[in-house]
Amino acid sequence: MTDLRAALPVRERGGYRQSALVLGGAQLGGAYGIANTTGGPTDAVAAELLVAAAGLGVTHVDTARAYGESERRIGAAASGLRTITKVAPLGAVASCESSLANAVAASVARSAEHLGEPLTILLHRAADALAVGGAAWHTLRRYAERGLAERVGVSVQSPAELRAVLRLPGLGYVQLPCNVLDRRWLAADLADTLAQRPDLVVTVRSVYLQGLLAAGRMVRWPHLDPGARNTVVDTLDRLAPELGRADRADLCLAYVLGLPWVTSVVVGADSVAQLRANVALASRTPLTADERAHVLAALPHVPLELLDPSRWTP
Repeated sequence: MTDLRAALPVRERGGYRQSALVLGGAQLGGAYGIANTTGGPTDAVAAELLVAAAGLGVTHVDTARAYGESERRIGAAASGLRTITKVAPLGAVASCESSLANAVAASVARSAEHLGEPLTILLHRAADALAVGGAAWHTLRRYAERGLAERVGVSVQSPAELRAVLRLPGLGYVQLPCNVLDRRWLAADLADTLAQRPDLVVTVRSVYLQGLLAAGRMVRWPHLDPGARNTVVDTLDRLAPELGRADRADLCLAYVLGLPWVTSVVVGADSVAQLRANVALASRTPLTADERAHVLAALPHVPLELLDPSRWTP
């Protein structure tokens, strides 16, 4: 049997080491993803996944205060994985400096009760980091300065948000959504800026667009008619063997991990078997620049509404 622990790459940014694949914790807290058919896991299943991830060489699990039972289950499993968590969204208290500071402190304290410390801690929304002169960000930054957090950062939704938070002092970690269909992140100014920040950890979520790219024809795609969806799926299925990839999922993961500014991808799993498959794919050589260009030239453009799940209707 292949030793996946030895095969899964660990990438380093400014002394921070993280495996190329990070276990997604949203699925540990409840039903997640448009293609989800199994619902949320039990405590026992969550623990099994976490322990298996550590055994396969995964270094981190990504979660949030907003992810239901995820933090509790991660802490109870005692798997040895390091944890990235996100402060509870602050929109309801973004009215003054003291209320933001208190809300950040309260959220971090609740996370630490379950997960211990130090943690890597992110603000869940770019708006939270920028509100009231960056009050929440300055509060969070003090955790890193005092050694109570490994790194602090922000989860962003769009290139515009990324451009805004890159100006924050002490920013060490960014999480963003990107996939093979999403060309927004390839803008020259972003590529140049990220290339000048070798210390910045950039972790990508939604590699499979919340499961759409993996599910293919089996589910309806928001804001894309079935014919256009099938064109995308057929193109990816044709490209995969051309480029020596096992399947569409392999191609999608290899594309994102090949982007020069990406440290890791966050991918959840419903079972240990699926986790093993994800680790095996993340252990393969990513696409080269020429291969990524070939993929982009073959794929049709898709509407922004498809790329942004916040615009999906129930």
